Amino acid sequence: MGFLVPALIRTAAAVLITLSFLPPTQAAGAPAAPAATAPPASFSPHTVDPDLPGAAFAVAGDIEGDRRQEIVASGFGRFTAVPGGPPLPPAAGQLAVYRQGGRGLDTWSKRLVFDTDAAIPFPNEPSLADVDGDGDQDIVVPGGFFRCTTPCGSLTWWERRGADTWKRGDVVAPGSSPLFYHRALLVDFDGDGRRDLVTVGESAQPVSRIEGEGPANAWIQVFRGTAGPERFSAEPVDVAPGGGALPVVEDVDRDGDLDLASPQYFEPGAAYVWLERIAAPSPDRPMGRFVRHVIDTTQGRAIALRPVRNLYGEGRTTWVGTNHTNTAFPPGSTDPASQVVAFSVPADPRSAWTPTVLSSGITSRGRAGQAAPGVFGSGDMDGDRDVDLLVSGDGDDRLFWLEQRADHTFTTHALATGVGQAGGAVVTDLDRRWPCRNEAVFTVFESDSVMLWTRD
Repeated sequence: MGFLVPALIRTAAAVLITLSFLPPTQAAGAPAAPAATAPPASFSPHTVDPDLPGAAFAVAGDIEGDRRQEIVASGFGRFTAVPGGPPLPPAAGQLAVYRQGGRGLDTWSKRLVFDTDAAIPFPNEPSLADVDGDGDQDIVVPGGFFRCTTPCGSLTWWERRGADTWKRGDVVAPGSSPLFYHRALLVDFDGDGRRDLVTVGESAQPVSRIEGEGPANAWIQVFRGTAGPERFSAEPVDVAPGGGALPVVEDVDRDGDLDLASPQYFEPGAAYVWLERIAAPSPDRPMGRFVRHVIDTTQGRAIALRPVRNLYGEGRTTWVGTNHTNTAFPPGSTDPASQVVAFSVPADPRSAWTPTVLSSGITSRGRAGQAAPGVFGSGDMDGDRDVDLLVSGDGDDRLFWLEQRADHTFTTHALATGVGQAGGAVVTDLDRRWPCRNEAVFTVFESDSVMLWTRD
């Protein structure tokens, strides 16, 4: 569930997004992933909240301004079982803020930003940012999913008015768009001095948005920043087809302007893509002109892609991605192996990028609608001052940390088992106390819980 897009169930031939122990297929020319060994570090679980129904996405940030970090997590709600049919989706979800109590990480207080009476189906990954420029942290919440029985996509932002008071602002009111949204990034995308909301709207069925472009399952959209109290235009600028749930705004080709990179799940044709800005914003093209480039077509459907700074300790940026496949179901599945891969940007970034497989042994359970792996985070997990990776198994009901070795290969360790459809995968030092140690934060959809792991 952390991009999860916590896995949910589709109709027959289900696909899972939230979201057999077979070795992954090795990319040509890539070093073989080493076999898992006994982990040199051990970790202990802590329950932050045992009752966040349908726990889905989580982020961490200092909302209180005391250096310690709060956890902000969304919950989808519980599905309702239907004899002989697919479960009914929840009508609305929740968003909760968890504050640390005392001096340890075992005590947390919970406050809801919104409850089910806000009528927001499938609240997805929250973003923490000072939207209104008043010096505190507000929260942007994208929403919706294909499992809704009617259109349910939304974009809302929640202005912090006090310790436990939040004022709602609707950019896309729930149900007013045929698209749903999983991530919204606050960035000045058009260079006018105001930050915009950059997102990808998705649909399980192709829809048309731009004249002259055919229908697509995913559309890059920008809701422009305004000077008014609403902060954003309610009408999006449709930039280009393509992309997926968890986009990243980045100068991919290092030419001084902002591009966009993304995994693709519903949009066919490639696992990972990037869209190059080839012309600056103009009156007739307020976001500029973009052309789509394929990064990789070997990984099947994908769920996450992001740049990891200094992954190998060489001062460079490496792109890491997780696909989202099911090799165990249906029988005879031709899906590519479920795995974590790394890409170094080639000299010509418009050409295909070569994946290097980092993980081993991740595979989805033999169930319909269960795909693996899920979302990931990066940071020093074991205290040896290099960058490791934290990965949700999602359809594989384990959590993983990928330990970087001295030779820059990675060993895959199971952090926990029985935690299917997990989201979050946040690597951060929550309490900022000495000695500094990163924690691992996950949501667990199947147990309705928010959890963290500390290094022993």
